[in-house]
Amino acid sequence: MTVLILGAGGQVGSALRWRALARGASTVGLAHNDLDIADREIVRAVIDEVRPTTVINCAGYTDVDGAETDETGAERVNRDGAGHVAAACAPLGVPLIHLSTDYVFDGARPTAWREDDPVSPVGVYARTKEAGERAVRDAWGKHVILRTAWVFGGIGRNFVKTMRRLADQGQTTIRVVDDQRGGPTPAESIADACLDIAERCGSADIVPWGTYHFCGAPSVTWREFAEAVLADRPEVTVTPCASDEFDRPAPRPANSVLDCTRIRAAFGVEQPDWRPYLKRLLGDLGEATEEAS
Repeated sequence: MTVLILGAGGQVGSALRWRALARGASTVGLAHNDLDIADREIVRAVIDEVRPTTVINCAGYTDVDGAETDETGAERVNRDGAGHVAAACAPLGVPLIHLSTDYVFDGARPTAWREDDPVSPVGVYARTKEAGERAVRDAWGKHVILRTAWVFGGIGRNFVKTMRRLADQGQTTIRVVDDQRGGPTPAESIADACLDIAERCGSADIVPWGTYHFCGAPSVTWREFAEAVLADRPEVTVTPCASDEFDRPAPRPANSVLDCTRIRAAFGVEQPDWRPYLKRLLGDLGEATEEAS
C-alpha cells in the first residue's frame, strides 16, 4: 500500500506519516510548500507520477476567522483544490479519502449530527468546506469524505496548546466559552481511521463509498475541555462565558457533536476516547518544555 498524503505538514497529515510508518505502509507526504492543491495541472501531474494506492487529502484553508476576509483564498483551497484532487484521482481509479468538518452544520439543534442530515454551513470557512465536499462527489465516485471536529495533536496550533501556553504565561484566570459542545478528536486517531479505511480501499472487498463522521468521545463544552487540559494546574481558574462575549469574525456551531455509528458499521472504526490521548500529549508537551528550558 502506497498512500499519498496531501497536507502532510498539518496536524493530521503529520500524524498520518508516522502512524503509516508504524504499520509498515509506504507514504509520500506533501505539505503545502511542496504542492498547492489549487494548482490543477500540478496536482494531476503529481498523482499521475506517484500512482498511489490511495490519496488522503488533509490539505485545507483552516483559518476560520481569516477566511471571513479572504473568501477567495478559502475557496481556492477548500473548494477548488478538493475538486482538483478528486478529478486527478478519477482517471487513474485511485480511491480518495477527503477530510471535512463539523462546520458544514449550523449547530442549531441539540442532538448529534448524522451524515444524512441537511447541511447548513454558516461562515466562509464552513461554506467553502461544504462546497469542497460537493466538488469531490461530483468529480469521483470512489471517495470517502470524513467529517471530523475539534482536532488536537502535537503538531501545529490547537486548543490544547493555546490553553497550556496561556497558563505557562502566568494567566490565573482563563475565560472559555461554555455554550459550544463537541467531541475533541486526536489527530492520531483520525490518522488511524484514515489508514484503516485506506487498507479497505486497497483490498478486494466492496467499499461502502460516501460520507462518514468521526470524532472523539465523550462530548464536552470548550470550558469542560479546557478544565481537562489544565487539570494539573490548580493555580489556573477556567471561567465559563457565552460565545457572544467574544468578538470573533466567524460564527461557530453551538453543537458540533457527530454521530459516529455509520463508520463503525461500515469499516469497524470505533469512536475514540480522547482523554488518554490528551494525557499522553500533555506529557509530551511537558517534556518538550523541560528540554527547552
